[in-house]
Amino acid sequence: MIELKNVTVNFKKKKEIVKAVDNVSLKISQGDIFGIVGGSGAGKSTLLRTINGLQKPTSGEVIIDGQDITNLSRKELREVRKNIGIIFQHFNLISRKTVGENIEFALKIQRVPENQRGAKVKELLALVGLEDKENVYPRELSGGQKQRVGIARAIASNPKILLCDEATSALDVQTAKEIVEILKDINKKFGITIVFITHQLEVAKELFKNIAVIDSGKIVENNSSYEIFANPTNALTKKLVNKKIDIPKEVVNNIGGNIVTLIYKGEDSLEPIISTINERYKVSTNILHGNIEYIQDKPIGILVISINGNNHDVSSAIDYLESTIETVKYYKEEEAVV
Repeated sequence: MIELKNVTVNFKKKKEIVKAVDNVSLKISQGDIFGIVGGSGAGKSTLLRTINGLQKPTSGEVIIDGQDITNLSRKELREVRKNIGIIFQHFNLISRKTVGENIEFALKIQRVPENQRGAKVKELLALVGLEDKENVYPRELSGGQKQRVGIARAIASNPKILLCDEATSALDVQTAKEIVEILKDINKKFGITIVFITHQLEVAKELFKNIAVIDSGKIVENNSSYEIFANPTNALTKKLVNKKIDIPKEVVNNIGGNIVTLIYKGEDSLEPIISTINERYKVSTNILHGNIEYIQDKPIGILVISINGNNHDVSSAIDYLESTIETVKYYKEEEAVV
């Protein structure tokens, strides 16, 4: 549904040309929930704006449903935008209009007949869990409620694509999770393609099916969410997704033996790895840290263990781990927390 081909966006800053987006190519499938992840100034907002034509690329193509939109007239671009909704970081609600009127305004722009708007407003408010807020004003709402109104307004025109510009970054963790669940439900019910930019990795874990990581205008990694978190390949991606493991330095110094970090995924996460090496190689192990989390309903496990025994048995146990588990690495002393 969405394809970016060699998209570059240059801005002139004083006498210097700045590449906000640098030769980016992406394919986003229909019905996907696609995340663009990067830090401040990485170029993700500029890239998002090329998808609905708010930012014209300096070069390259932006193809929506087989149509290159980069050279369309304003009138033609308006037609394309009818199929693209957008949710903003700071809600952008009209303060002098009620919640219902904010949503009705979007319907009016889309030329929905007046006699159909009332029922449609109620339907949309029910979808985002705000049935009782139709006649209140934005100032009476919490941040999460405002964003729910923003979602209802964005999908009022039954768009095929929903663009989310840091839609959860102004919200607390619990409220962000609620917004994520609403977006997942909308994607499932209506098959809307969602493109979401963020720097929040918790949102990425919960929401995205696929992720592109952007840095200095370039896509440095592009893969399924599961692979991004289970096996990142780019240095920046590794830095973003790897968590510091909190093991006190005193424990590391006193435990003895060889300390290794095991990262395992899929069904391997459920295997009795520790008991296997204890029995097979006559070593003793201590679990120093363990965690399993689920990305797109698939597990990723992290286990830090010490292995004690004679050198041959320990070496054999580690060889077994390396042949069985996705990633085995020696625990670095600097990873320990003082």
